[in-house]
Amino acid sequence: MMNSSPDPVFLQQLFSDEQLFLIPSEHVPATPVAEPLQTVPQTAVAVAAIPVEAPQPIPEVQKPALPIPTPVVVPPTEKTAPVQTPEPTPLRFQHQLLVLTDNPSEKDLDLLQNILKSVGLSLESVDLLDVSQTLLSQYQSLLSSKAVHHVLSFGVPLKKMGIQVFLMPYQIRPVEEINFVMVDHLKDLHEDKAKKKALWTVLKQLFTA
Repeated sequence: MMNSSPDPVFLQQLFSDEQLFLIPSEHVPATPVAEPLQTVPQTAVAVAAIPVEAPQPIPEVQKPALPIPTPVVVPPTEKTAPVQTPEPTPLRFQHQLLVLTDNPSEKDLDLLQNILKSVGLSLESVDLLDVSQTLLSQYQSLLSSKAVHHVLSFGVPLKKMGIQVFLMPYQIRPVEEINFVMVDHLKDLHEDKAKKKALWTVLKQLFTA
């Protein structure tokens, strides 16, 4: 059975004397399907390519060049012949008495002059030797000398002269025909009467024997 909607014109003619009410049909017209939306073509916007600068290389810092040292040319030194030290001349003893002192002062020499006078001698009649001004090698001719008969040492040990002879103070010690006598230093005799007396005693023995 075909189901169709009543024609409103036909119904109006059929029921012209009556009031008509139109009952809507339960049939709901299908909802028109919306046409698919047309895709609006997007206008391509040309994006200008922004040039990217390549990273600049960091300039290399050049270190200042160090100055090249100028080589110092040392001229060859001439070899000089070694200076030869002349051999010291042995002491020449001319008197019988040799007096040994060690750096005597003027006051010491005045005292020595008076001591020698007491036995009839003087500074000019003896060999006076200051060991502080003489080399050791110059003493080697002492014992072989035929002129020296007596050695009077004022505070100078014989080992300082290279002579191994042990002496007792104010006593005569004969060695190889030479009489050795050791007494105190001249500076110790100025005000010491006891030492002066001991010196006078040994001098009398030395020159009166």
